[in-house]
Amino acid sequence: MFTTGPTLPAVFGADPPRGNYADLETRGWELVLNWGDNFSVDNKFLNYSIRLNIADNKSKILKYNNPEYRLTDYYEGQTVGEMWGYVTEGFFTSMDDIENHADQTFIRQSDGRILLPGDVKFRDLNGDGVINAGDNTLDNPGDRQIIGNSLPRYTYGAQISADWNNFFINLFFQGVGKQDWYPSAGASIFWGQYNRTYNTIPSWHLEPGIIWSEENPDSYFPRYRGHNRLGSDVPGSALAPQTKYVQNVAYVRLKNLQIGYNVPHTFANKIEAKAARIFIGGENLWSWSPLYKRTRDVDPENIRRSDSIVRPSATYNAGDAYNYPILGAVTVGISVTF
Repeated sequence: MFTTGPTLPAVFGADPPRGNYADLETRGWELVLNWGDNFSVDNKFLNYSIRLNIADNKSKILKYNNPEYRLTDYYEGQTVGEMWGYVTEGFFTSMDDIENHADQTFIRQSDGRILLPGDVKFRDLNGDGVINAGDNTLDNPGDRQIIGNSLPRYTYGAQISADWNNFFINLFFQGVGKQDWYPSAGASIFWGQYNRTYNTIPSWHLEPGIIWSEENPDSYFPRYRGHNRLGSDVPGSALAPQTKYVQNVAYVRLKNLQIGYNVPHTFANKIEAKAARIFIGGENLWSWSPLYKRTRDVDPENIRRSDSIVRPSATYNAGDAYNYPILGAVTVGISVTF
């Protein structure tokens, strides 16, 4: 791995140079299956073929200059893409519930760090009676644990082709079988006014059961609080990475579809052509993802990597779908070969 080297003594007056100071191991596999056959339909052969492929890999850090095993950087033994966060127990239901729970004043939701019913409730994983981020190391992560992985797993594709009586059809599907995404602090398209009071409210936030109120205690989001805007990149925020808001961004998409008709040679010869065909095609016509249960404002294929913890010594894409949108298209055409 080409990364930042060991810290230099201050007398050098320069940042440490970059070099091959770390080791990364990736192991994976790929499987491809092909099948082709034909059978008779109305005394004419229907030919078809199916090609399936699936692949997976995991990367592990074998060596890295992080002797304290800080969670804000890579560390030896880490599976690349892992996400650390709190375990969400739901929302506080009453002041008695708050008083009988572990001390959660580390999570700043107001200037006075006062908790109210409807605020997020985190589990005391280490049993010390205090909810916090520890010293942000592998040995002392506080009340956080690994809650997901941001890298795609089980990428797959399927290509299906068939032809009969001069008609033909081709379909290509692709997708990801497993991937987690935690919206960063800047993902206003997901958080809306929960992290910035001047943000536009996403339309799905206005649906029943989304925003907490006394009449709606079993909501998806907590009550509005002024300091939610600290963002999901701050361990002391109510929007800090936690199990409740990890999004499943696995998906399947119809990337390409083409249906057409090969003009018989007898007709093509009349126009002095060797071959001719008429077709209609489309790209990105349909997709499905568990993420769509919450919102369609975010395209799971367009999220890319989004680290839940900022890594100052690593290059990463902020993600959150702030990329050029993946567009759908429909085309109609005639192809003639002379």
